[in-house]
Amino acid sequence: MTQPRIFYLGATGYVGGHAFNILAKNHPECQIVALVRNDEQATKLKAAFPTVEAVLGDLDSTDVLIREASRANVIINAASSDHSPGAEALIQGLGQGRKGYLVHISGTGILHDVSTGFGNESAKIYRDTVDGDMAEIVSFDPSHPHGDTENVIRTTAKAAAVPFAILCPPLIYGIGKGVFKTRSIQIPLLVEAAMKRGKAFQILEGQNIWDNVHIDDVAQALVLLAEEALKGEASKAQWGEQGYYFAEAAEHRWGTIIAALAGILFSKGRVSTPEVDKVSAEDASRLHPWGPLLWGGNCRSRAERIRKLGWEPRGPGIDSCLEEMVDKEIEAFGTGEKKLTFDK
Repeated sequence: MTQPRIFYLGATGYVGGHAFNILAKNHPECQIVALVRNDEQATKLKAAFPTVEAVLGDLDSTDVLIREASRANVIINAASSDHSPGAEALIQGLGQGRKGYLVHISGTGILHDVSTGFGNESAKIYRDTVDGDMAEIVSFDPSHPHGDTENVIRTTAKAAAVPFAILCPPLIYGIGKGVFKTRSIQIPLLVEAAMKRGKAFQILEGQNIWDNVHIDDVAQALVLLAEEALKGEASKAQWGEQGYYFAEAAEHRWGTIIAALAGILFSKGRVSTPEVDKVSAEDASRLHPWGPLLWGGNCRSRAERIRKLGWEPRGPGIDSCLEEMVDKEIEAFGTGEKKLTFDK
């Protein structure tokens, strides 16, 4: 029997690296090929996972993506939520080859809702089993993050008859266990900005709500979809237009999280007071260009579809992980380590 082949993009990232760790250890029967940018990354990855094959390239290496995709039974794209040409090349390769499965990571930033104003709660909750909610997501204009790439995947995969799934997690917290990157995005950037200005801040009233999920839980969701893809036609998962999966565990108000972070930072001497300033969305964008998106609106979802496959979040709650994340940022801040982009 031919060894199943997985082409994995994002093994050097935060979510992708954590999930890669699980997938490689749990599935030695698979031939895993990982895309890496340079020889240094290849050496480091193979030192941790000797049986993994490393291929040099990036999401702009169209020929490499098409070639490796054509050989794959399953592709995991955890490298970027916003690189449409790369996603298109992967689907082109799948269409030319084994007609394998694509699992792509997006994010609930696509749901960003400020219809009630920045810093205010919105009652709108998107459910991945509700056709009307899915139709609304497909119709989002280009101002919604990740939407362009999601629609490229839908259109290209449909034309090529390639089965695909999109995993759409919310805010991800916790320290990753990948070989490379271990820090997330939203909370680390917030902590960094608070330390730089000497005081924590929230956008206006801070009553806006986001969902959240622990890094291990979203990694397990990604691995679950990969395992379903490996089953081929025996898979119980839904693919194509119905293959859209949220991955929420709980939700938080930003004002509550920021108050807790302010207290932790003050206790460690990193801000001058445990009090929190209220700033406008415009001021938040001066503190960080993504500020209004990351901390100012609502992103609310319910992961009903993947729960039907047996996924249940088991990681620690966000409150219990805040201090270790602050400690990680204090360490990174002191060494001058740079923050990431939306790459996973």
